[in-house]
Amino acid sequence: SVKEFLAKAKEDFLRKWESPPQNTAGLDDFERQKTLGTGSFGRVMMVKHKATEQYYAMKILDKQKVVKLKQIEHTLNEKRILQAVNFPFLVKLEYSFK
Repeated sequence: SVKEFLAKAKEDFLRKWESPPQNTAGLDDFERQKTLGTGSFGRVMMVKHKATEQYYAMKILDKQKVVKLKQIEHTLNEKRILQAVNFPFLVKLEYSFK
């Protein structure tokens, strides 16, 4: 049922929220393809994971701008939410690194 699905999704989210993974890849694991867009803190690029040949959108942030504009907590919260969420029609974080 929908109720059971949502209960399990919440349980999974909370479990991942409590134990976020650390660096799960490195920049060298990806081939940059093209820029998809730019924003205040950086850009989003289409990349290809070298080992799996899967395509991903990679958000590349300018750390100096994030710090200067006092967006550190906001940025860390975004990362934590995206790594914990796993729901149809929502983006999720597959890899992260500094």
